[in-house]
Amino acid sequence: MAPSPYVRARSATAHIVLTALCALTGAGCGSGVGDNLFLYAPPADSCGGVLGRVQPATDVVLLDWSGGRSKLFDDLQLDPLDLSAFATLDGSTLADDGEAFKDAVIAETATILCDIPGAAVHVTGSKVSLPSDFTTVHIAQVFSPTGGGQIGEGSFDPCNVGHNDAAVIFGEELRRLGGPFTFDEWVLMFANVTAHEIGHTLGLGHVARQPHDASARPLYVELMLATHTVSEMIREQRYLASESNCPSDGDVLRRRVDLDGPCVVTSD
Repeated sequence: MAPSPYVRARSATAHIVLTALCALTGAGCGSGVGDNLFLYAPPADSCGGVLGRVQPATDVVLLDWSGGRSKLFDDLQLDPLDLSAFATLDGSTLADDGEAFKDAVIAETATILCDIPGAAVHVTGSKVSLPSDFTTVHIAQVFSPTGGGQIGEGSFDPCNVGHNDAAVIFGEELRRLGGPFTFDEWVLMFANVTAHEIGHTLGLGHVARQPHDASARPLYVELMLATHTVSEMIREQRYLASESNCPSDGDVLRRRVDLDGPCVVTSD
């Protein structure tokens, strides 16, 4: 986990070529796991976040663990995430500390999204006092209906025009990746995939991998790669690419969301 949830990696010199954006057809963009992929190692520095920073949210994202249906897949019933299916290295499962696990995933997801350009994302697990428009990410115990080991899928919203998008994290696909992992590694795995798919709902496409210095260990892994290795998924990821989520209009006006109380960008 990060030494401070308000310390962010940012690369002023990273030049990552944006790959072709996902077509606006079907369910949207997805993420997957690749084999033997190398790490991208941009020079990183702290963005100097201020402890307790509070600002109005441009987007509210609900992480829903209860199952149901997503507008991404009309005919797919989503089963609630079965935390007992995920073994940890100490011989227990995530169900033994389920609420702490969910809270940790919410907090880490919000931390990852700190530096998404043009957006201040409020991540919550509560369905109370939500605004009229919010994005729902279902974290469910299902296989991907498209196959191929896809671990997540999110609607692609160029320029972040809408604020009621959808994503699904396929728990069964994550469960099949191996393990057991530590509690913290499971947190990072779920949070990294969730933040990646939220990135698509904010208008971010996939970015290309860049060569790196094999002798250096990068501080963070780039969030918006099309595929990640398992070893990358259980490490901290951050948004590092100099990519606009609205290349045609970087100054597009964005709504602000008024919640009952101040919106802390990290999480509630």
